[in-house]
Amino acid sequence: MILQVYIIKRLPSNWVLSVSTVKFDLQDDLEELRARLYLDTGKRLTKKEILELVFRIGLQNYDLIVKNVRSEEQPLGDETIQKVLSMAEDLGPGSEDLSSKVDEVVYGGS
Repeated sequence: MILQVYIIKRLPSNWVLSVSTVKFDLQDDLEELRARLYLDTGKRLTKKEILELVFRIGLQNYDLIVKNVRSEEQPLGDETIQKVLSMAEDLGPGSEDLSSKVDEVVYGGS
C-alpha cells in the first residue's frame, strides 16, 4: 500500500499544497486492526480513518514513541564485547591497538 500525505502550508506569498508518498509495508497488520476494531465497536472504519486515528494517538503519546525508538538503540554489553574480543585473530600490523580502542570502535567515541 502506498500512502499519499497532503500537507497544506501557508507561505508569505500564498498557500502551498505538498504531497508525500510513503510505501506502507504493514498492510496485513492494518487489516487485522481494522477487523478487530469492527468486532469491538461494530463500526467499519476505512484504512485512512484508522491511520489518522493512530497518528492522533501517537501525537498524544509522543513520549511513548520516543521510548520505543530509544529502546531499539541498545549498546553492546560488556559480555558481548568480551566474546568478540576473545575471537580476535592477528589482523596484521597495527591490530594490537584494536583492543585498547574498543569504546571508540563499538560506541563511536573519540
